[in-house]
Amino acid sequence: MPVARGAPGAAQRFEFDVVVVGGGIAGLSAALGATEAGARAVLVEKAPLPERGGNTRFADAQMRFPHEPDEFGHRRYTADEMYDDLMRISSGRANPDLIRTLCDRAADTIEWLTAFGVEWEEGYPHTAGYRRMPKAGGQGLVDLLYRRLEGLSVPVSYQTAASDLILDPDGSVCGVRCTSPEGVVDLEAAGGVILACGGFQANVEMRVRYLGRFADSLILRGSRYNTGEGLTMAMAAGAAPAGQWGDYHSAVLDARSPAVECGVTALYNYQMGIFVDSRGRRFIDEGEDFRDHTYVKFSKRIIEEAGGRAWCLFDQRAYQREEFARAWRPVGPPFEAATLTDLARDIGVPGEDLLETVAAYNAAVQGGDYDLDRLDGKGTRGITPPKSNWALPLDSPPYLAIPVTGGITFTFGGLGCDARARVRHTAGHVIPGLYAAGEPMGEFFYDNYPGASSVIRGAVFGRIAGHEAAARVRARPG
Repeated sequence: MPVARGAPGAAQRFEFDVVVVGGGIAGLSAALGATEAGARAVLVEKAPLPERGGNTRFADAQMRFPHEPDEFGHRRYTADEMYDDLMRISSGRANPDLIRTLCDRAADTIEWLTAFGVEWEEGYPHTAGYRRMPKAGGQGLVDLLYRRLEGLSVPVSYQTAASDLILDPDGSVCGVRCTSPEGVVDLEAAGGVILACGGFQANVEMRVRYLGRFADSLILRGSRYNTGEGLTMAMAAGAAPAGQWGDYHSAVLDARSPAVECGVTALYNYQMGIFVDSRGRRFIDEGEDFRDHTYVKFSKRIIEEAGGRAWCLFDQRAYQREEFARAWRPVGPPFEAATLTDLARDIGVPGEDLLETVAAYNAAVQGGDYDLDRLDGKGTRGITPPKSNWALPLDSPPYLAIPVTGGITFTFGGLGCDARARVRHTAGHVIPGLYAAGEPMGEFFYDNYPGASSVIRGAVFGRIAGHEAAARVRARPG
C-alpha cells in the first residue's frame, strides 16, 4: 500500500528531484533525460551491479525507427509507415496517441543515443530494412549508458527494491519506499517517480494468474528481477491498469534453452524451412509475413497447438545461404541426418508421417522468384496450412532439425499512460508525480508484437518521462 510522506518505518530518508525505478533502457533513458533537463536524479536498481540492465542486457537491442535511404541500401521508411505497421499488427487496438508519439520521436531518440556514443550496425536480414542494432548489443548499450550516468555523477543504488509509493496528502506521488542492503529507505522526489522496472514476466504466480496455467513452464528470456512490483504498487495508489494483461511477448526459442535468463536463443530464420509438431505434421504458415511480424505469434502457437514443443526443419539449400547463420542463435548443434527417415528417428517423430508431410509440401511448392527481402508470393498450392511466401522444396540433404518452443520476454499488460508518460488514475485524471516508461506502459501490443519496437519504446518514453519529471520540479513554487 502507499505510504504517507514522513510515515514511520524507514531507517533513512533522502531527497532528490526525480527517482527512477529500474535500470534497463527505459530507466537509463529516464535518468539521463531528467539530468540533462537539470534535475537531480537517482536510479534504483533491484539487481546487483553485475546483473544490472533489466531485459535490455539480454537483448540484441534492435530498434525500429523511421529513416531516409541508408548505407545498407534500404528504402525510406517513414513515421507514417511505422505507425501503420504498429497499428496493423495490434489489430487497431493500440493507443494511437502512444504509437504516434513513439513513431514521431524514434528517429530523434536514435540520434540522442548516438550522441552518447552508441555505434550501430544493420539489424537481422530480411526485416524490411527498418531497424538498427547497437554493435555491442544490449549488454554493451546498458554498460555505455551507465558510464554516461557515472560521468554525470548520477547516483545508482543497486540491490534496492522499490516496494511502495510515497504520497502527499493531495494524492500526488512524492517518492518511493525501498528495501536496500542498509534497510528500508525513503527516497523523496520533488518531481516524482518514474517506473521503468519491467513487467511481471519473472513472477510465476502473476504469470499463471493473468496468462493461464500453462505459463508456469515458459522459458524466461530476460531478467529474473522483473517481478511486477512496479505495477502492483502503482495500482495500489490508484493507477489504472491498461492493455492486454492476458498476453505477452515471446519468440521461437531453441527448446534446449536455460529456463531462466536464456537471452537470445531464438530462431529468426524459420521462414527458410518448415515447422512440424511431434506427429511430424505442419501446423503453421511459415511464410505468412516477414519474421518481424510473426515470430511472437508463432511461438505462442507452438505452446498452444503443438503441446509446447515442435521442430524446425531445414535442408542444405537453406543452410548454405549466407544470411542463414546471422538469423539464428541455437544453444547447441542441430540434429543432422542424411535422410528424412533417419532424421525422424533421431528426433522421435513418426517417420512415415514426416515423409508424407515433406512429400506433400514439396509437391505443393510453386514456381517464382525466391526473394527473402520481400513478400515474394512464392508459395504453395493445395495444402493446409499453405506456405504463402519463400517456399522452396525440402530436398537437399543432409537435413537439419532444431527443437523449438515459446518463451516469455515481457508481458503486454501495464499501466494507463498518456503521451507525456504520465500515469492515469482509475478515475481518469493523471496521477501527479507518477510516470512510466518501457514495459510498465500498457496499450502498445496486442496478440502480436512488431519486431524491434520494445527497446526503442523504452528509450523514447524514458527520455520523455525524465524531461516531464524535471519540468515538474522547475514548475514548483519557490
